[in-house]
Amino acid sequence: MKFFVKTLSTVICAALVFSAVLFCACDMGEEQHFTAFNGTFVTVQSRNKRLSSVATENIRALLSDLNAEFSATDENSTVYKINAAAAGEETAISDRFKFIADECKKLRDFTDGKFDPSVYPLTLLWRFAPNFPVHDFAVPQAEEIAAAKATVGYDKFSFKSAAVKTTDKAKLDFGGIIKGYAADKIAEIMKVDGVTEGFVNIGGSSIYVIATDNLSVTHPREDGKNIITVKLNETDLSVSTSGDYRKNYVKDGKTYSHIIDPYTGYPQDTGVASATVIGKNGVKLDALTTAMCLFGHDFDAPENGELYAFIQKILSSEEFEGAQVFAVCVKENKKQILTNKKQGEDFTLLDNSYTVINLS
Repeated sequence: MKFFVKTLSTVICAALVFSAVLFCACDMGEEQHFTAFNGTFVTVQSRNKRLSSVATENIRALLSDLNAEFSATDENSTVYKINAAAAGEETAISDRFKFIADECKKLRDFTDGKFDPSVYPLTLLWRFAPNFPVHDFAVPQAEEIAAAKATVGYDKFSFKSAAVKTTDKAKLDFGGIIKGYAADKIAEIMKVDGVTEGFVNIGGSSIYVIATDNLSVTHPREDGKNIITVKLNETDLSVSTSGDYRKNYVKDGKTYSHIIDPYTGYPQDTGVASATVIGKNGVKLDALTTAMCLFGHDFDAPENGELYAFIQKILSSEEFEGAQVFAVCVKENKKQILTNKKQGEDFTLLDNSYTVINLS
């Protein structure tokens, strides 16, 4: 998924590709690029000053520590050890790990189970991990999906001073929220260092904007184009986007998204092309956008659909007060955008083939 942030006359591209830490001058500030989370690219830009060497090292250390705890593919990581453990075997966890794990339980409950880090066995089965893409992709057999689905369920894990699971083949992947957490924490380091203008972009799906004028969301169906531009009047905002177009396989004319429904065992097929939430707390927003993609949308009567109801749940929650929500939905010739913001006043629609459905 790609989207762009326009901040202080600078366009931030979410599709940057770098293989190492690089530096480039940017007015009085600078832009730095890191690699973390199994090759995920991290862009950090400070506009009003150059980051101190201490801040740079703190960012690098944070990413290294998070990878050591939450990577699903690093054999020395905490998550990998939990996944490899037998049922009943204890794996020591840090206070931070327990915090993230506990947040996931709350978010799983809030999303009615649509967001679930234990969906990893299905992610592996559908060949979206550990390596993507593969050249020999084939749609799994129904019995394979049923077997993998039987190992899914966050309630198969407990997290106290140690992590313990009740099912041997149960596995976790916190990739759905750890990028948002990292973006928020990197921004904290930047602000302590004196940065008042800048951003953090992790993988193009999790962004923290310290100061921004507006934000443009990439079109999920037309490469190189944006679908909306959102006016932002606040500073220190987290942004999360999920979608069916960022990472998928096409087989026999059908597209299979990397977002998999833990209840059905199959990739999303809801008509939700992309979901974007702007607000506070990147951890929580990452979970919300994943879940939004998995709720069914009623194109003929949106107010009767699961997606509509879930967005209303978000907007009525004190925890997400002030959140801006945009869901781009496409099914054949039906094109809709569900949002709680006002067209023309809060955002500009860049593709008039879409109908805006306001929820407020």
